[in-house]
Amino acid sequence: MQIFQILATTAKIITFGKTDVVSLNWISRIIRNLIESVGSVGVGIILFSLVLKAIVLPFDIYQRVSMTKQNAKMKENQAKMEKLQKQYANDKAAYNQKLMEMYKENGISMFSSCLPAILSIVIFFVAINAFNKYSQFADLNNYNALVDSYHAAVFENTAVIKDENIFTGNLTSTGYALTEDGSGAYYIVLDDTHSVAIAVQVPTGEDNRLAYFTDAEEKIAYITGADKQYFVDADKYNAAHGTALSADECAAAIAENAKENVKKVYESTVSHSMKFLWIKNIWQTDASFKHPVLKYSDFQSSVLNKFDKQSVSPYDETSYNIVTEKLGDYKTQANGYYILIVLSIGTILLQQFITMRSQKEQQKFSSADGTGAANQKMMMVVMTVMFAIFAFMYSAAFSIYMVTSNVVSMIMTLIINKAVTVAMTKQEEKKLQQKYDNRFPGRTYQSGKDEKKKK
Repeated sequence: MQIFQILATTAKIITFGKTDVVSLNWISRIIRNLIESVGSVGVGIILFSLVLKAIVLPFDIYQRVSMTKQNAKMKENQAKMEKLQKQYANDKAAYNQKLMEMYKENGISMFSSCLPAILSIVIFFVAINAFNKYSQFADLNNYNALVDSYHAAVFENTAVIKDENIFTGNLTSTGYALTEDGSGAYYIVLDDTHSVAIAVQVPTGEDNRLAYFTDAEEKIAYITGADKQYFVDADKYNAAHGTALSADECAAAIAENAKENVKKVYESTVSHSMKFLWIKNIWQTDASFKHPVLKYSDFQSSVLNKFDKQSVSPYDETSYNIVTEKLGDYKTQANGYYILIVLSIGTILLQQFITMRSQKEQQKFSSADGTGAANQKMMMVVMTVMFAIFAFMYSAAFSIYMVTSNVVSMIMTLIINKAVTVAMTKQEEKKLQQKYDNRFPGRTYQSGKDEKKKK
């Protein structure tokens, strides 16, 4: 009866079940390792973008060099293609047939850059999947950290799990009571120092299992790994804090302190781990309609949608709202200001503009009526709208990837175009020099002067 008297004025404290994690695919694990290695989530994503770009760089270079060379060859045959356009202006099928014949004669291949382009598209969608998976992982991990901080505040008052503090008993409406033979449906962990006792229920039909735990370490391991309930002893709590609260008020005070600890941990640790520049939560969209701390409906749709624990504590709505109760302000704050969305749209527009300029002849002569250029412009609009949708749908982290990838692609296009143009100019001058050597031995061909003489 001594244990019953000690715990006669108890109340259950709100706690939650065990947290879980989302498994990552191999490319998401690369993102995680890069982020953890550099210590900055934004820098880690930029680094991942550069690494991914470096992997596909040989294919990208091949594609752009091929496109530039094909454009140069088409420029050389401009007169022939203009003649074909006029000749077959009203017969697109015949024009396409003659154009293909001319391509074959002059070594022009419109499909030489298709494979790298397809590879780039595949990698783009692989990246989308990887970022979605890691966004889910990161948001869940951040919430798990808040749950852990709540429990940490409760556990400060918890009895120590060691052999001499473990008793067996039955749980009653007012506390714990030992049965006559000392067995029962619960392990009860309590000591004289801490105000919170631990109760571990033995599954139905396993009451006799308690008798098998003769080894102290085995018993402690069982309790440590089991689901637990926590009860505050009002007398001990009041004595420790100089208060005169009822058992329920003591439990409420511990829960309130735990919620305050959640807010403290969020502001000191969690918020910094997901912040980058002006974006408060990099795993959500850079937009004012998104918030650094998700409302449960958003948490459910973006984090728990493929996580079969929505009805289980701590991932059910009641648990979520208790854990994040003190974070109400962060559930309404703007997560961002659309800057990355604008940059995503702007960089893809600029990238396509640069690409289109390097493919003038391909666009001009791809159709009998010259509508190829118009089709390319329409494609540019479609691509821009598609990227805008991606930027609105997916996380700021993915927008950072898109902006980084677009900027690198633009730089590579400009460098490759310049390098190929210089190389082909030198090659052309070499051919002309050989012609001049045949006609005027020892004379050096000078393009500017010789062109004027021709005129």
